[in-house]
Amino acid sequence: MNAKELVIDMSAKIKKLVDVLMQLEQNSEVDGCALVSERGQVMAAALHKGIDEKAVSAMAAAIVSIGGRVGAALDSGEPRNIVLEGERKTIIVRKISNAALIATAPAEAKIGLIDFEMDKTAGQIQEIL
Repeated sequence: MNAKELVIDMSAKIKKLVDVLMQLEQNSEVDGCALVSERGQVMAAALHKGIDEKAVSAMAAAIVSIGGRVGAALDSGEPRNIVLEGERKTIIVRKISNAALIATAPAEAKIGLIDFEMDKTAGQIQEIL
């Protein structure tokens, strides 16, 4: 594969990833989401304007890393989800292979439905990656 074909392939993957993220928003109460590398780089995002994607990506990767350390220290295994409940938003972070899916939803959102939809989304993302 030459460089041009590689760029086209990557662009197609990014478009597919963004489409999957937008489906997550349409099928649940998620109102923003992104897929980030374990190094904290944005892979694909469906976040609202005014959100600093780079900062969110770096922090999501850090949350996954710290969650793994806490899980190891407490002998609970790798965390499936890390949920942060704020006054206005709930933030869910899920590790997927060498990436993390971060999603935001209203504080009163139904976490069970979001978890179900994130399972489907994680499977679709793994197929694309």
